[in-house]
Amino acid sequence: MLPSTVNVFGDVMVSTCPVCFTPITDDWIVYSNAKYHKACFTCCKCKRVIGSKETLKNKGGLKTCVDCAKKDDPSIGETKVCHGCDKDIDKAWVIGMEKKWHSECFKCCECNRVIDPKEKFYKVEVDGKKVPKCTDCKVTKGMEDLSTKEKKCAGCEKDIDNAWVVALNAFWHHGCFKCSHCDREIDSKESFNTNLGKPVCMGCNNDHFRKKCLVCAKPIAGTSLIYKEASYHHACVNCFICGDALKEGDHEKIRIVNGKDFKHVDC
Repeated sequence: MLPSTVNVFGDVMVSTCPVCFTPITDDWIVYSNAKYHKACFTCCKCKRVIGSKETLKNKGGLKTCVDCAKKDDPSIGETKVCHGCDKDIDKAWVIGMEKKWHSECFKCCECNRVIDPKEKFYKVEVDGKKVPKCTDCKVTKGMEDLSTKEKKCAGCEKDIDNAWVVALNAFWHHGCFKCSHCDREIDSKESFNTNLGKPVCMGCNNDHFRKKCLVCAKPIAGTSLIYKEASYHHACVNCFICGDALKEGDHEKIRIVNGKDFKHVDC
């Protein structure tokens, strides 16, 4: 939108309408820090004059009256009702399952945890209404001997009243589902490993339970070269003849000579 300019006529300073570019002496509307003649403040589609107390839609500097805006989006101007609590929505909301919700109302129908609409969840029907169910609660359906009615935490062995984590075929309080090595709480969305049937975070798994490369001392994930109880990343070992790094899948093409040196069979 062009700002209204100021012209001087005699000793009087007057604003210029950014639509017709003529001086404004009386009957104006102020919108977005600019003055308009009332007759110039019109809808960009139907050309109807927009009153000073009317609601309008402004996109890219183009003003549209509510009637024209509704033709593009019928929901404009309508009262928004939360699909969860059936109460009016005043300000912010989230869209889930093609419905509007208060952010605090979009929660798992079973554990009551608030769900981010961007995360994975499942749509289920409860009392004739479509509601979300988090992945933690959904996976219990296929687990043997895991009752969702009487939930006891596998960590502290106390009853669980509301929110929980489902992992290792058991229920856990969020605060009780933690690494058995460093005691750090493990988020239900992050990856973890196990040791003796207990959860281990990936940091401790890499530091304490994975083999480390003898060359770079970093944990080894996947296949490795092993010689005399020592492990190596393929990329950390070079053929001592041609100097090229060894590659995964080349086990049959690698030989060890002098009791310590790796080489390609063809070198």
